Amino acid sequence: MRKTLKSISFILVLTLIMSITAFAEPGFAYKDEVLTEFSARWSLIQADDTVISVTPGSTVGELRFAWLSSAADSNPHFMVSENSDMSDAKEYDVVTSDAIKSLKSNKVTVAELEQGKTYYYSYTENGIWSESEPFTVQPSDEFTVLYVSDAQIGRSGDETLDEILIRDTCGWNYTVEKMLIAYPNAAFAISGGDQFQSPDSLVQMKAYLSPEALRSLPVANTIGNHDDDSSLYGDIFNNPNEVDELMPSEAGTGYYYTYDDVLFITINSNNSFMLDTAKILREATKAHPDTKWRVVTMHHNPYSASLSDDDFSEERLFFSSLYDLYDIDLCLSGHDHFYSRTDTMYAGEATDGEGTVYVQSSSASGSNYDPLPESTASFTVSAFDVRVPTYTAFTFTDDVIVGTTYRTDTDIVIDSFEITDNTTNTDINFFTAIFFFFKTLFSMI
Repeated sequence: MRKTLKSISFILVLTLIMSITAFAEPGFAYKDEVLTEFSARWSLIQADDTVISVTPGSTVGELRFAWLSSAADSNPHFMVSENSDMSDAKEYDVVTSDAIKSLKSNKVTVAELEQGKTYYYSYTENGIWSESEPFTVQPSDEFTVLYVSDAQIGRSGDETLDEILIRDTCGWNYTVEKMLIAYPNAAFAISGGDQFQSPDSLVQMKAYLSPEALRSLPVANTIGNHDDDSSLYGDIFNNPNEVDELMPSEAGTGYYYTYDDVLFITINSNNSFMLDTAKILREATKAHPDTKWRVVTMHHNPYSASLSDDDFSEERLFFSSLYDLYDIDLCLSGHDHFYSRTDTMYAGEATDGEGTVYVQSSSASGSNYDPLPESTASFTVSAFDVRVPTYTAFTFTDDVIVGTTYRTDTDIVIDSFEITDNTTNTDINFFTAIFFFFKTLFSMI
C-alpha cells in the first residue's frame, strides 16, 4: 500500500513538474519553413556591428538615431535627404561617447521634419556610408502606436546557443512583420522592456534590432529588469528628455515625449525610489500640462493578473498612487509574459471611469510564457496566457483611445476596448492618492 502511495505521489509530482515546465516553455507563431529561411540570415545579422536604432523624438517632427562603432572610428557622419539617392542631403552633428566593451556610441537628433513626408538617411559604419533607409513622419491628427513587451532574445533556453537565439529572433521578426502588415502606417512602436535576456549582450542587441522594418519604424524602449545592469541600453537607444534621477540605474533613466496631444512617459520601474518617479511625472506634466492623454510605460505591472485584489506589491505602492495623482489615463507594462487588462483603477479600486487602465503585454517573440492564476483578481477584465506572441495597437483620437490586441499566429483579436476621458482634477485627488499610499504601505507591513 505504501509503495502504491509512493508511486502515486511520484506520478503527481512528475505531472506537476511537467506542467510547470510546459508553461515555462516557449511558443512561437511561425512555421518551420519560416525558421529555416530566417536561419540563413543569422550570420549576416551578427556581422552587422553598427546596426542602427531609431527612436521617437521629443515631438512629432523629431526623430533620434543611435549606433555603435569601433574606438578607431574617430569621425562618424549622418545625413538626411528627401531623395533616395541622398542628393541635396543635410548633414547632422553626431554626438559620440564611450560605450560598452571599448566601443563608441554615436547619437543624432533630427528635428523640424514635416508630417506626411518621406525622408531618407544614411550614416557611416566605421567610415563607410550605409545604404539609404526611408522613414515617414506619420500625421498626428489620428495615429496608431504598436505596443509589445518582452522580446527577451535568449530567454527560451541556453542563451549561449545560436539555435536558441535564432528561434527567439525569428519570433521577434515575425511579430514585427505581422504588426506592420496590419498597421503599415503606424507612427511608432513602444517596447515595454526586457528587449534582451542579458543586459550586456551585443549578440542579443543586434538580434533585437535585426528586423528590417526597424530601420524605418521608431521604437520607444523601456528598461526592463533584464536590461537594467549594463550601459548597453543607454548606448544603443537615444531617448529624448531623459530626467536626472537621484538613483539612476546603469542602463539609464526615465524619459518623456509627445505626439500631438498625447504625453508619453517612460518609467524605469526597477528604480523603486518614489521621488525619482514623482520627478519624472512632475517634469513631464509641467512641460506639457494641456495634452489630452497621458500614457505611462513601465516594465512591471502594479495590477498584473498574477496579483490578487489584496496583493499590494511594491509597484502598486510606489507607482499607481502617483499615477492617480498625475491623472494617467493608460499604463503599459509587461514582465509577467501573459496578456491582461484591468478595469479603470483609482486608489486601488475599480471605478465607473475615472482613473487608469493597466494593460500588460505578453511575449513579443514567443521566448517565454507564465501561467495565469486559477482565479484572477476582480480588477482583471481580460486575460490571455496561450503560448502565442501578442501585440496591441492603440489608435489615438481627440475623443477616445481604441485598443486592439491580436495573437500573431492567426491574427485573431483577443481583446478590444476603448478609453474615454478618465482623468480627474489633480487638486481633488491629492488626498485620495495620499490615503491610498499609506493604506498600501501599512498592508505590506
